[in-house]
Amino acid sequence: GGRPPPSRAPATARGVGRPIVHADSAVDDPLSGGDYIKVGGGTVPRNLAGLIVNRVSASAMNAMTAPIVSVGPASVNQAIKGLAIARRTLEPVRQDFVFVPSFVRLENEDLSAIQIDIERTRPRSIAEMDGMELRAAGSTEVKGLAGAIAKNARDSSNSFIVAVGANSVNQAIKAVAIARTYLADEGIDLRCRTSIDDIGEGELAGKSSVTVVVEPITH
Repeated sequence: GGRPPPSRAPATARGVGRPIVHADSAVDDPLSGGDYIKVGGGTVPRNLAGLIVNRVSASAMNAMTAPIVSVGPASVNQAIKGLAIARRTLEPVRQDFVFVPSFVRLENEDLSAIQIDIERTRPRSIAEMDGMELRAAGSTEVKGLAGAIAKNARDSSNSFIVAVGANSVNQAIKAVAIARTYLADEGIDLRCRTSIDDIGEGELAGKSSVTVVVEPITH
């Protein structure tokens, strides 16, 4: 048989002694360098947001902070909520960031994970951006949604993905990660901003609506 091919993993998931920051236990965030933030389905989004705010505020413009790693819909949903709350928190101090999702495989785990890389950027309001609205549901065919995102990107158009519920948010983020692979050979990449709004009325009252704005960038 021979050895299996090496799987792609966050650089921080390999090697000895690389610290994993669990989002709920590192509010003070003393770690820097080669760590990543592990988010679980029970992670409190506000705790994660505090961690992200600390890191982004301490970063230089266009610098990457330690990535978030999530496994499964509940975990991805909490991560995206945390990112949205962090953006809202940073808005009054005129700071912002974008994020980029990709698939990774963690060492000693059979499940593939979503890695979310975070980059500090100049502030930009989602309300000032335009683009094509796409809906994500738990039953959404991910590759079809990824194809629509990629088509918009080729047309230099943003995609506004609206999702309600953990499974829907998970499908949206997976679709962005897949769309990035479709565009990789064309010199186009994607970067995302997110916001969260409470739904006040109708059959979804009390739930949160997540918007992920996917912006194409050319290399």
